[in-house]
Amino acid sequence: MTKIVLTESTDAYQDRTEEQKITHWRTDKDYKRLTLYTYHPVDGEEIYWEFDRHSTDTLLTEESDGSYSIESEELDYVIDSWECEIWNRELLYYEGTALFKTPTEEDIPAEWLEECQVIAKEPAMWDEVYVNKELVKIDYQMGCTGSEGEEIDTLITKINSKFSNQPNFKAKPFNIVGKYYDNHTIRPPYSSNNTITFYEMYYDKAAYQNLLTTYKVPDHSYTYRWWYGKKYDIDNSKEYLKTVIVGNERTDNYQSYPNSFIMRPPLPICYDHYFAKIYDINGVEADEYDVFFTSTPNIMKKYCEKYSLEFPLPDDKMRATVWNFGLVYDKNTLTIKQVKAYVKVPQAPESWLL
Repeated sequence: MTKIVLTESTDAYQDRTEEQKITHWRTDKDYKRLTLYTYHPVDGEEIYWEFDRHSTDTLLTEESDGSYSIESEELDYVIDSWECEIWNRELLYYEGTALFKTPTEEDIPAEWLEECQVIAKEPAMWDEVYVNKELVKIDYQMGCTGSEGEEIDTLITKINSKFSNQPNFKAKPFNIVGKYYDNHTIRPPYSSNNTITFYEMYYDKAAYQNLLTTYKVPDHSYTYRWWYGKKYDIDNSKEYLKTVIVGNERTDNYQSYPNSFIMRPPLPICYDHYFAKIYDINGVEADEYDVFFTSTPNIMKKYCEKYSLEFPLPDDKMRATVWNFGLVYDKNTLTIKQVKAYVKVPQAPESWLL
């Protein structure tokens, strides 16, 4: 833990120079009030903070020489928690317009309404996936049209030409099909960048149980999220099932649920974490797990620096609609093998802004 010794500021916050805009305390009646500056994580606006007495007393320590200090890790935790909360709320918007919406029975099956609180605003959207500051993958929702719609048809044709008895990929407009680019080494267990992703959204729960049985997935009484993935390795004619698991007591509390506990590396301050496990058709589980979560690009950048990881986003995407980060890690050693960032992009945002 690193201590920061604070100085008193007697200037009004709006009159402070740039050099004075640091963490201070100021006298407020009979106590020292903690103050600091930071920036809004979405629009970059400067934010001035003043803490109440209880929070100040909790965070500040009076030293033996009469000075006041604060632990840098505690200060960072307070700021990062606030940033993450703001980001989690405001990333639901694209340039001030809603990017997601609350679903109704017209959008998704009734059996998912209680569990699924938000969905993409419309089916004509895609996700850009970044690794090591490069765009490495793109996932299209089936509602996309134009050149993106043609790309969807091409990917579906490639799957159907190699694999038989496949589902109707376009059965739901929010279903997703995606492709990898050749500018990176694909994450294991996949061995070819010529691998196509399919995500079935808001699936039939009974049919999904049959799919788990087909792939010999062990029963750990997990709660699964409202989508699953199929991965089609075109070059090697291999299929994989990617299960998506809610992060909760069953996955996070070893003492209470040792059989369903999922080991993971430490996470940054974040919201809504969940896991993914990958199986081949013989029920062999991959050595790599995924853990996904919502956090801010700034928090994630500090996390990558702390653990010597490659930060996924290029500079021009730091304030994009980054709705998800993902870590690919070894399930035995917890070594992180890849850091991913997901940016949600509407196909025709100009119509929203109008």
